[in-house]
This record gives sequence, C-alpha cells and structure tokens, in this order.
Amino acid sequence: MKVCDEKRLAQLFDYIKTYQSENGRSPSFRQIKQNLGFSSLSVVCRYIDILVERKLISKNELGGINISQNLQLGQTILAPVVGVVTCGNPIYAQENIECMYQLPTDIFGKDKTFILHAEGDSMIDAGINSGDLLVVKQCNDAENGDIVVALIDDSATVKRFYKKNDCVVLHPENQNYDDIVTSDVKILGKVSFCIHEL
Repeated sequence: MKVCDEKRLAQLFDYIKTYQSENGRSPSFRQIKQNLGFSSLSVVCRYIDILVERKLISKNELGGINISQNLQLGQTILAPVVGVVTCGNPIYAQENIECMYQLPTDIFGKDKTFILHAEGDSMIDAGINSGDLLVVKQCNDAENGDIVVALIDDSATVKRFYKKNDCVVLHPENQNYDDIVTSDVKILGKVSFCIHEL
C-alpha cells in the first residue's frame, strides 16, 4: 500500500479551495498536476480519491471535482464547455468536454445548458467576438431573430436564424459575410449569454 504524504494532501486540498474561490469552478486534474508538481495524473487521481474518502470533496458524474458547498450561493446548474464553434465559415463541431462550470440558476435559468468558445468575426455586430464564451440553451428549434448554434452536415456555426418558406437563412452579423441558405440544418441551441474574454 502506497503511503500518503499528509502535507501534500493538505496542499492539494488548499489549492482546490483557493482555485474554486477565485475561478468559480474546480481545477482539472491536469491543472493540479502542472501547478502542484505531481509526478503523474495517476498520482493526482490517488490523492483526489483520498480527499473523497475523507469526505473533504466530492466528484461529479463525469469524475471531476465538485465545487465546495460553501461556495454555492443558491441553486446552480452544471454546464459543460464543449469546445470551439466558428463565427465565420462552419468548422467541424468537436464536442470534447474541457471542463464544467456551475452557473447560478437565478441568472442562467434551469434549462439544460452548454458552453462553447466563439471563434471568428462573423457575429461581431451582435457583440460576439472571437474568444468569447457562449452560454447556449440546448434546444432543437428557434424563432426568427434568435442567435443559434446550427449544425450543417458535421459543421457547427453561430448565426442569426430566419425561417423562410422552404429554407432556413443563417445570417451573419458582419457585412463581410454572406448568408448561409440551406434546407438541411439542425439547431443545437440558442445563445442566451455571451461572456467576453478578458
């Protein structure tokens, strides 16, 4: 049986609490390894499991670290960050969960939500810049004028939605880009908030 370094364990626990307090979310195992100098991710996992066994922290359904109860001000929802979506020409939609954010329901509501990184400049006149975080309410329909995340073939893009007769117009908010007119599109969600990159 491997010996636990109690000083190292306390250092890890303090780091998790401080990180949550400063960032409003939990650190990833990779961030812990890098910032605390653990020799491998398996060692990080072992120390995390010890903290869980001692009921000092808990894990979410994806195996990540839950945010501490004393930092939860009111009800929250878990929203995964699922990669990059283009605001120019569509690019392949990579749904790799990078991390999880806990969002207060008083602000963001209780609907199923995910977060994407915006990339490109086709929506700058709507206030969406490359690098912004887009909070997206998951749904499969939209009304005219909604800003949506739309899937065309295997590519996702952020545009303003308009339904016209037998087609859908995905309109960019930048005069340098043309409308995308299609009859085959899937709505992944509606953009409800844009968090600007600092």
